Amino acid sequence: MFERFTTDLRSVIVGAKQHAVAAAHDQITLWDLAAALAVPRGNTADLWTAAGAPAPVPDAPVSEPASEPASEPASEPASEPEPDLDAGVRSVLEESLRVALSQHAPHVGTEHLLAALVSSGAPDVVAWLAERGATTSTADDLLARLAGGPGIEVLAAEPTSAEERRWQRAAGHRRQLSPFVTAIIVVVVIAVLFVLCVWGP
Repeated sequence: MFERFTTDLRSVIVGAKQHAVAAAHDQITLWDLAAALAVPRGNTADLWTAAGAPAPVPDAPVSEPASEPASEPASEPASEPEPDLDAGVRSVLEESLRVALSQHAPHVGTEHLLAALVSSGAPDVVAWLAERGATTSTADDLLARLAGGPGIEVLAAEPTSAEERRWQRAAGHRRQLSPFVTAIIVVVVIAVLFVLCVWGP
């Protein structure tokens, strides 16, 4: 459901990849994800601003890495393989989707990732976030304040009707029957019961 990730959440994931590359990780870890999330942006920006600038995480810088040097030839392919998500990051991203669905939100934003990370992340990462004011309580308060709304975050593109249907199914929404169809079903059931009562044994 990547299409439901807000532009800010996508930036967090890109930032996590940049942190992993800068720290020479072969996979994107929860530390990389936490470091990228702690950069003030989107619905969680006020949390980090209020808590002060977060200190660097082990093996990963917190500040956004500088862009590639302009002198690098454009024709040379990148020799370094791009890091993949490790199992912990995949699990937290899946949990952020579940948090968004439980909130009946039409998107997955930084607030959902924060809630997933502080509730199901590795203990050392959760402790690092808690030192910066990101706890289960502050995440719950943020979710309650947004009440499923997008806050200041937006989707990269308007979902297609097929994506919308998939999201509704994932959220457990069922299409309700129209009153006309409901009335027909009731009449048919009554007619069947009447026929069974009249011609039954």
